[in-house]
Amino acid sequence: MKNQLFFREKRRSQNALPRVVCSALFVVLAGCENELPLHQTETITETPQNLAQASNNATLQSAFPPVVSSVVDLGVVARPGSVLVRDGGSTALVGDKILWLFGDTIFKPGFVAADGEKYRSNTAALASPESPLAVTEPLDANGTPYQAIPFTAAEKAYNDSTGKPDDRIALWPGGFVSETHDPDDYTALGHDGFTRKKSRNGLQFFLKVHVLPGTLNYQALGVGTARFTPGKTTAHRDRKLLFKADEPQFSRAFLHQGMVYLYGKLPAGSFLPYGVARAPLKKATQRSAYQFWNGSAWVSDIAQTAAVMYGIPGSVTVSYNAHLRTFIAIHSQAFSDKVVIRTAPAPEGPWSAATELFTGMASSSNNYAAQEHPELAKNNGQTIYVSYFNPQGFLHGEVRLVEVTFQ
Repeated sequence: MKNQLFFREKRRSQNALPRVVCSALFVVLAGCENELPLHQTETITETPQNLAQASNNATLQSAFPPVVSSVVDLGVVARPGSVLVRDGGSTALVGDKILWLFGDTIFKPGFVAADGEKYRSNTAALASPESPLAVTEPLDANGTPYQAIPFTAAEKAYNDSTGKPDDRIALWPGGFVSETHDPDDYTALGHDGFTRKKSRNGLQFFLKVHVLPGTLNYQALGVGTARFTPGKTTAHRDRKLLFKADEPQFSRAFLHQGMVYLYGKLPAGSFLPYGVARAPLKKATQRSAYQFWNGSAWVSDIAQTAAVMYGIPGSVTVSYNAHLRTFIAIHSQAFSDKVVIRTAPAPEGPWSAATELFTGMASSSNNYAAQEHPELAKNNGQTIYVSYFNPQGFLHGEVRLVEVTFQ
Protein backbone atom coordinates (compact mmCIF):
# COMPACT_ATOMS: atom_id res chain seq x y z
CA MET A 1 0.00 0.00 0.00
CA LYS A 2 1.26 3.45 -0.85
CA ASN A 3 1.93 5.63 2.17
CA GLN A 4 1.63 9.38 1.84
CA LEU A 5 4.67 11.21 3.17
CA PHE A 6 4.13 14.54 4.86
CA PHE A 7 6.73 17.25 5.09
CA ARG A 8 7.99 17.72 8.63
CA GLU A 9 8.02 21.21 10.03
CA LYS A 10 10.32 20.49 12.95
CA ARG A 11 13.86 19.20 12.81
CA ARG A 12 14.66 16.36 15.17
CA SER A 13 17.00 17.40 17.95
CA GLN A 14 19.23 14.36 17.56
CA ASN A 15 22.88 15.30 17.98
CA ALA A 16 24.99 15.14 14.80
CA LEU A 17 27.86 13.19 16.40
CA PRO A 18 25.96 9.93 16.97
CA ARG A 19 24.82 10.14 13.37
CA VAL A 20 28.42 10.26 12.19
CA VAL A 21 29.54 7.40 14.41
CA CYS A 22 26.70 5.15 13.32
CA SER A 23 27.35 5.91 9.69
CA ALA A 24 31.07 5.31 10.19
CA LEU A 25 30.38 1.75 11.29
CA PHE A 26 28.39 1.20 8.13
CA VAL A 27 31.26 2.60 6.06
CA VAL A 28 33.71 0.12 7.53
CA LEU A 29 31.54 -2.96 7.07
CA ALA A 30 28.98 -2.07 4.47
CA GLY A 31 29.88 1.08 2.60
CA CYS A 32 27.62 4.10 2.05
CA GLU A 33 28.04 4.62 -1.68
CA ASN A 34 30.71 7.19 -0.83
CA GLU A 35 28.15 9.44 0.81
CA LEU A 36 29.99 12.53 2.02
CA PRO A 37 30.65 14.09 4.47
CA LEU A 38 29.85 10.85 6.30
CA HIS A 39 32.95 9.34 4.67
CA GLN A 40 35.01 12.48 4.87
CA THR A 41 37.65 13.29 7.47
CA GLU A 42 39.14 16.53 6.11
CA THR A 43 38.70 19.72 8.10
CA ILE A 44 36.02 21.99 6.69
CA THR A 45 38.06 25.00 5.63
CA GLU A 46 37.18 27.07 2.58
CA THR A 47 38.81 29.91 0.73
CA PRO A 48 36.93 33.23 0.74
CA GLN A 49 36.71 32.99 -3.05
CA ASN A 50 34.98 29.61 -2.99
CA LEU A 51 32.66 30.65 -0.19
CA ALA A 52 31.72 33.76 -2.15
CA GLN A 53 31.08 31.65 -5.24
CA ALA A 54 28.96 29.25 -3.21
CA SER A 55 26.97 32.16 -1.82
CA ASN A 56 26.44 33.61 -5.30
CA ASN A 57 25.30 30.26 -6.69
CA ALA A 58 22.91 29.84 -3.78
CA THR A 59 21.00 32.98 -4.67
CA LEU A 60 20.34 32.05 -8.28
CA GLN A 61 16.80 30.85 -9.07
CA SER A 62 16.12 30.13 -5.40
CA ALA A 63 13.03 32.38 -5.44
CA PHE A 64 11.17 29.99 -7.74
CA PRO A 65 11.85 26.37 -6.76
CA PRO A 66 9.65 23.65 -8.25
CA VAL A 67 6.30 23.28 -6.47
CA VAL A 68 5.54 19.75 -5.28
CA SER A 69 1.91 18.66 -5.29
CA SER A 70 2.29 15.14 -3.87
CA VAL A 71 4.91 12.79 -2.42
CA VAL A 72 4.12 9.08 -2.14
CA ASP A 73 6.32 6.42 -0.57
CA LEU A 74 6.12 3.37 -2.84
CA GLY A 75 8.01 1.01 -0.56
CA VAL A 76 11.25 -0.94 -0.37
CA VAL A 77 13.42 -2.22 -3.21
CA ALA A 78 13.48 -5.99 -2.78
CA ARG A 79 16.61 -7.99 -1.98
CA PRO A 80 17.43 -11.74 -1.87
CA GLY A 81 16.79 -13.70 1.32
CA SER A 82 20.54 -14.06 1.83
CA VAL A 83 21.17 -10.29 1.91
CA LEU A 84 21.09 -8.42 5.19
CA VAL A 85 21.56 -4.95 3.73
CA ARG A 86 22.76 -3.12 0.62
CA ASP A 87 22.72 0.56 -0.20
CA GLY A 88 23.11 2.84 -3.19
CA GLY A 89 20.68 2.14 -5.99
CA SER A 90 21.63 3.78 -9.30
CA THR A 91 19.64 2.61 -12.32
CA ALA A 92 19.58 2.59 -16.12
CA LEU A 93 17.35 1.13 -18.79
CA VAL A 94 19.33 -1.76 -20.30
CA GLY A 95 17.40 -3.63 -22.95
CA ASP A 96 13.81 -3.48 -21.76
CA LYS A 97 14.69 -3.88 -18.07
CA ILE A 98 15.65 -1.53 -15.26
CA LEU A 99 19.09 -2.49 -14.00
CA TRP A 100 19.65 -1.58 -10.34
CA LEU A 101 23.22 -1.33 -9.10
CA PHE A 102 23.90 -1.34 -5.37
CA GLY A 103 26.92 -0.62 -3.19
CA ASP A 104 28.48 -2.91 -0.58
CA THR A 105 26.15 -5.84 0.02
CA ILE A 106 26.29 -7.65 3.38
CA PHE A 107 25.06 -11.24 3.68
CA LYS A 108 22.97 -12.46 6.58
CA PRO A 109 24.71 -14.52 9.29
CA GLY A 110 25.13 -18.09 8.10
CA PHE A 111 25.35 -17.16 4.43
CA VAL A 112 28.68 -17.40 2.65
CA ALA A 113 29.05 -17.09 -1.10
CA ALA A 114 30.19 -20.07 -3.13
CA ASP A 115 33.56 -18.35 -3.55
CA GLY A 116 33.90 -17.86 0.23
CA GLU A 117 32.95 -14.18 0.46
CA LYS A 118 30.68 -12.87 3.24
CA TYR A 119 29.90 -9.60 1.47
CA ARG A 120 30.20 -8.04 -1.97
CA SER A 121 31.63 -4.68 -2.99
CA ASN A 122 28.61 -4.21 -5.28
CA THR A 123 25.67 -6.19 -6.64
CA ALA A 124 23.00 -5.70 -9.32
CA ALA A 125 19.40 -6.71 -9.96
CA LEU A 126 16.77 -6.45 -12.71
CA ALA A 127 13.19 -5.18 -12.69
CA SER A 128 10.53 -4.17 -15.19
CA PRO A 129 9.86 -0.43 -15.60
CA GLU A 130 6.27 -1.10 -14.51
CA SER A 131 7.34 -2.79 -11.23
CA PRO A 132 10.72 -1.30 -10.29
CA LEU A 133 10.62 -2.54 -6.67
CA ALA A 134 10.24 -6.21 -7.64
CA VAL A 135 13.86 -6.96 -8.47
CA THR A 136 15.32 -10.36 -9.33
CA GLU A 137 18.89 -11.49 -9.86
CA PRO A 138 20.93 -14.64 -10.45
CA LEU A 139 22.22 -16.28 -7.28
CA ASP A 140 25.09 -18.69 -6.76
CA ALA A 141 24.80 -22.23 -5.39
CA ASN A 142 24.64 -20.83 -1.84
CA GLY A 143 21.84 -18.39 -2.65
CA THR A 144 24.00 -15.23 -2.62
CA PRO A 145 24.30 -12.59 -5.37
CA TYR A 146 27.34 -12.24 -7.57
CA GLN A 147 29.72 -9.29 -7.66
CA ALA A 148 28.39 -6.93 -10.34
CA ILE A 149 31.59 -5.02 -11.22
CA PRO A 150 34.43 -7.52 -10.97
CA PHE A 151 37.72 -7.03 -9.16
CA THR A 152 41.00 -7.34 -11.02
CA ALA A 153 43.24 -10.20 -9.96
CA ALA A 154 45.46 -7.74 -8.08
CA GLU A 155 42.52 -6.16 -6.22
CA LYS A 156 41.14 -9.54 -5.19
CA ALA A 157 44.59 -10.69 -4.10
CA TYR A 158 44.96 -7.63 -1.89
CA ASN A 159 41.57 -8.14 -0.27
CA ASP A 160 42.30 -11.82 0.29
CA SER A 161 45.65 -10.95 1.85
CA THR A 162 44.14 -8.64 4.47
CA GLY A 163 40.83 -10.38 5.05
CA LYS A 164 39.67 -7.17 6.73
CA PRO A 165 36.56 -5.09 5.97
CA ASP A 166 38.49 -1.99 7.08
CA ASP A 167 41.54 -2.62 4.87
CA ARG A 168 40.28 -3.46 1.42
CA ILE A 169 39.76 -2.29 -2.13
CA ALA A 170 36.12 -1.44 -2.88
CA LEU A 171 34.34 -0.57 -6.12
CA TRP A 172 31.45 1.76 -5.34
CA PRO A 173 28.90 2.38 -8.11
CA GLY A 174 28.39 5.88 -9.41
CA GLY A 175 26.12 6.91 -12.27
CA PHE A 176 24.63 4.95 -15.15
CA VAL A 177 23.85 5.85 -18.75
CA SER A 178 22.21 3.81 -21.52
CA GLU A 179 24.54 3.64 -24.49
CA THR A 180 22.26 3.59 -27.53
CA HIS A 181 19.79 6.38 -26.91
CA ASP A 182 19.36 9.68 -25.16
CA PRO A 183 16.48 9.85 -22.62
CA ASP A 184 15.51 13.18 -24.19
CA ASP A 185 14.45 11.23 -27.31
CA TYR A 186 11.61 9.37 -25.57
CA THR A 187 8.27 9.85 -27.32
CA ALA A 188 5.20 10.55 -25.25
CA LEU A 189 2.52 7.88 -24.93
CA GLY A 190 -0.74 9.44 -23.80
CA HIS A 191 -0.85 11.33 -20.51
CA ASP A 192 0.60 8.71 -18.20
CA GLY A 193 4.01 7.72 -19.49
CA PHE A 194 6.53 7.27 -22.26
CA THR A 195 7.33 4.76 -24.95
CA ARG A 196 10.79 3.68 -23.85
CA LYS A 197 13.29 2.72 -26.52
CA LYS A 198 15.42 -0.33 -25.91
CA SER A 199 19.09 0.27 -25.26
CA ARG A 200 21.89 -2.15 -25.98
CA ASN A 201 24.24 -1.63 -23.05
CA GLY A 202 24.46 0.24 -19.76
CA LEU A 203 27.66 2.18 -19.13
CA GLN A 204 28.48 2.39 -15.43
CA PHE A 205 30.98 4.76 -13.81
CA PHE A 206 32.37 3.68 -10.46
CA LEU A 207 34.76 4.82 -7.74
CA LYS A 208 37.71 2.66 -6.84
CA VAL A 209 38.61 3.28 -3.20
CA HIS A 210 40.86 1.92 -0.49
CA VAL A 211 38.86 1.52 2.71
CA LEU A 212 41.23 2.08 5.64
CA PRO A 213 41.14 1.50 9.41
CA GLY A 214 39.58 4.24 11.47
CA THR A 215 36.40 6.24 11.49
CA LEU A 216 35.24 7.59 8.11
CA ASN A 217 38.57 6.78 6.50
CA TYR A 218 39.02 5.89 2.85
CA GLN A 219 41.28 6.90 -0.02
CA ALA A 220 39.96 7.51 -3.53
CA LEU A 221 42.02 5.60 -6.09
CA GLY A 222 40.27 6.72 -9.26
CA VAL A 223 37.19 6.35 -11.44
CA GLY A 224 36.57 3.37 -13.71
CA THR A 225 33.98 2.23 -16.23
CA ALA A 226 32.14 -1.02 -16.90
CA ARG A 227 29.44 -2.19 -19.31
CA PHE A 228 26.30 -4.20 -18.63
CA THR A 229 24.48 -6.04 -21.42
CA PRO A 230 20.71 -6.71 -21.44
CA GLY A 231 19.55 -9.32 -18.95
CA LYS A 232 22.91 -9.54 -17.14
CA THR A 233 23.79 -8.47 -13.61
CA THR A 234 27.55 -8.83 -14.03
CA ALA A 235 29.59 -6.36 -16.05
CA HIS A 236 32.56 -6.31 -18.39
CA ARG A 237 35.02 -3.93 -16.80
CA ASP A 238 37.28 -1.64 -18.82
CA ARG A 239 40.95 -2.31 -18.11
CA LYS A 240 42.14 1.25 -17.46
CA LEU A 241 40.82 3.79 -14.98
CA LEU A 242 39.22 6.85 -16.55
CA PHE A 243 40.40 9.33 -13.89
CA LYS A 244 43.28 9.02 -11.44
CA ALA A 245 43.43 9.23 -7.67
CA ASP A 246 44.52 12.89 -7.59
CA GLU A 247 41.83 14.01 -10.05
CA PRO A 248 38.16 14.91 -9.42
CA GLN A 249 35.94 11.95 -8.58
CA PHE A 250 33.84 12.28 -11.75
CA SER A 251 31.44 9.35 -11.37
CA ARG A 252 27.86 10.71 -11.35
CA ALA A 253 26.71 10.41 -14.97
CA PHE A 254 24.03 12.21 -17.01
CA LEU A 255 23.33 11.74 -20.73
CA HIS A 256 22.03 14.70 -22.73
CA GLN A 257 21.97 15.23 -26.50
CA GLY A 258 24.66 12.67 -27.14
CA MET A 259 27.01 13.98 -24.43
CA VAL A 260 27.87 12.32 -21.14
CA TYR A 261 28.19 14.78 -18.26
CA LEU A 262 30.06 13.55 -15.18
CA TYR A 263 29.77 15.26 -11.81
CA GLY A 264 32.20 14.63 -8.99
CA LYS A 265 33.93 15.99 -5.90
CA LEU A 266 36.98 18.13 -6.54
CA PRO A 267 40.20 17.06 -4.78
CA ALA A 268 41.00 20.57 -3.50
CA GLY A 269 38.89 22.72 -1.21
CA SER A 270 36.09 21.72 1.10
CA PHE A 271 32.45 22.62 1.60
CA LEU A 272 31.98 19.60 -0.70
CA PRO A 273 32.60 21.25 -4.09
CA TYR A 274 31.45 19.39 -7.19
CA GLY A 275 32.69 20.00 -10.72
CA VAL A 276 31.53 18.69 -14.09
CA ALA A 277 33.20 17.10 -17.12
CA ARG A 278 31.74 16.07 -20.47
CA ALA A 279 32.55 13.86 -23.47
CA PRO A 280 30.65 12.43 -26.46
CA LEU A 281 28.83 9.23 -25.53
CA LYS A 282 30.76 7.24 -28.14
CA LYS A 283 34.04 8.31 -26.49
CA ALA A 284 32.92 8.32 -22.86
CA THR A 285 35.54 5.76 -21.83
CA GLN A 286 38.39 7.74 -23.42
CA ARG A 287 40.13 10.14 -21.05
CA SER A 288 41.37 12.35 -23.91
CA ALA A 289 37.79 13.04 -25.07
CA TYR A 290 36.78 14.95 -21.92
CA GLN A 291 36.38 18.67 -21.41
CA PHE A 292 36.00 20.40 -18.06
CA TRP A 293 33.90 23.41 -17.04
CA ASN A 294 36.15 26.18 -15.66
CA GLY A 295 33.34 28.52 -14.65
CA SER A 296 32.92 30.23 -18.01
CA ALA A 297 33.97 27.76 -20.73
CA TRP A 298 34.69 24.11 -21.50
CA VAL A 299 38.45 23.49 -21.48
CA SER A 300 40.79 20.52 -21.90
CA ASP A 301 42.82 21.19 -18.75
CA ILE A 302 41.32 19.23 -15.84
CA ALA A 303 43.25 21.39 -13.36
CA GLN A 304 40.99 24.32 -14.31
CA THR A 305 37.80 22.53 -13.24
CA ALA A 306 35.61 24.86 -11.19
CA ALA A 307 32.95 23.99 -8.65
CA VAL A 308 29.41 24.17 -10.05
CA MET A 309 27.68 22.99 -6.84
CA TYR A 310 28.62 22.95 -3.17
CA GLY A 311 27.40 20.88 -0.25
CA ILE A 312 26.88 17.60 -2.13
CA PRO A 313 27.25 14.79 0.46
CA GLY A 314 27.89 12.00 -2.05
CA SER A 315 25.57 10.81 -4.78
CA VAL A 316 23.79 13.34 -6.99
CA THR A 317 21.71 12.79 -10.12
CA VAL A 318 21.14 15.32 -12.88
CA SER A 319 18.44 15.17 -15.57
CA TYR A 320 16.51 17.44 -17.89
CA ASN A 321 12.90 17.80 -16.79
CA ALA A 322 10.68 18.74 -19.75
CA HIS A 323 7.69 19.52 -17.52
CA LEU A 324 9.68 22.02 -15.46
CA ARG A 325 11.68 23.13 -18.51
CA THR A 326 14.90 23.05 -16.56
CA PHE A 327 17.73 20.77 -15.54
CA ILE A 328 17.33 19.34 -12.06
CA ALA A 329 19.84 17.91 -9.58
CA ILE A 330 18.65 15.75 -6.71
CA HIS A 331 20.66 14.62 -3.69
CA SER A 332 20.45 14.03 0.05
CA GLN A 333 20.97 16.87 2.49
CA ALA A 334 23.91 16.15 4.79
CA PHE A 335 23.09 15.25 8.41
CA SER A 336 19.39 15.12 7.61
CA ASP A 337 16.62 12.84 6.40
CA LYS A 338 15.74 15.41 3.73
CA VAL A 339 16.04 15.03 -0.03
CA VAL A 340 16.69 18.29 -1.90
CA ILE A 341 16.47 19.60 -5.46
CA ARG A 342 18.38 22.22 -7.45
CA THR A 343 17.63 23.72 -10.88
CA ALA A 344 19.77 25.14 -13.68
CA PRO A 345 19.40 26.32 -17.28
CA ALA A 346 22.31 24.12 -18.45
CA PRO A 347 24.17 21.03 -17.18
CA GLU A 348 27.06 23.23 -16.06
CA GLY A 349 24.73 25.65 -14.28
CA PRO A 350 24.49 28.11 -12.74
CA TRP A 351 22.79 25.88 -10.19
CA SER A 352 20.23 27.20 -7.72
CA ALA A 353 20.24 26.77 -3.98
CA ALA A 354 19.09 23.38 -2.71
CA THR A 355 15.45 23.39 -1.63
CA GLU A 356 13.55 20.61 0.11
CA LEU A 357 11.88 18.07 -2.17
CA PHE A 358 10.62 15.82 0.63
CA THR A 359 11.63 14.37 3.99
CA GLY A 360 12.12 10.63 4.04
CA MET A 361 11.13 8.06 6.62
CA ALA A 362 12.61 8.44 10.10
CA SER A 363 16.05 6.85 10.30
CA SER A 364 18.42 5.64 13.00
CA SER A 365 21.12 8.01 11.75
CA ASN A 366 20.69 9.87 8.44
CA ASN A 367 18.97 8.98 5.21
CA TYR A 368 21.46 9.19 2.36
CA ALA A 369 22.26 8.29 -1.27
CA ALA A 370 19.16 10.03 -2.66
CA GLN A 371 18.98 9.89 -6.45
CA GLU A 372 16.45 10.27 -9.23
CA HIS A 373 15.59 7.54 -11.74
CA PRO A 374 14.76 9.50 -14.92
CA GLU A 375 13.94 6.40 -16.96
CA LEU A 376 10.85 5.93 -14.75
CA ALA A 377 9.52 9.50 -15.14
CA LYS A 378 5.98 10.12 -16.37
CA ASN A 379 4.18 12.99 -18.08
CA ASN A 380 7.36 14.61 -19.39
CA GLY A 381 8.75 14.65 -15.86
CA GLN A 382 5.72 15.98 -14.00
CA THR A 383 6.05 12.79 -11.96
CA ILE A 384 9.55 11.60 -11.06
CA TYR A 385 10.91 8.77 -8.95
CA VAL A 386 13.58 9.14 -6.28
CA SER A 387 15.24 6.51 -4.10
CA TYR A 388 17.25 6.88 -0.91
CA PHE A 389 18.81 4.62 1.70
CA ASN A 390 17.00 4.55 5.06
CA PRO A 391 19.24 3.26 7.91
CA GLN A 392 17.43 1.28 10.61
CA GLY A 393 20.22 0.49 13.06
CA PHE A 394 23.69 -1.00 12.80
CA LEU A 395 23.98 -2.92 9.50
CA HIS A 396 20.24 -2.63 8.93
CA GLY A 397 18.37 -0.50 6.45
CA GLU A 398 16.64 -0.44 3.10
CA VAL A 399 16.48 1.38 -0.22
CA ARG A 400 13.10 3.10 -0.54
CA LEU A 401 11.47 4.48 -3.69
CA VAL A 402 9.37 7.64 -3.67
CA GLU A 403 7.02 9.10 -6.28
CA VAL A 404 7.12 12.91 -6.51
CA THR A 405 4.61 14.89 -8.60
CA PHE A 406 5.08 18.56 -9.44
CA GLN A 407 2.32 21.09 -10.08
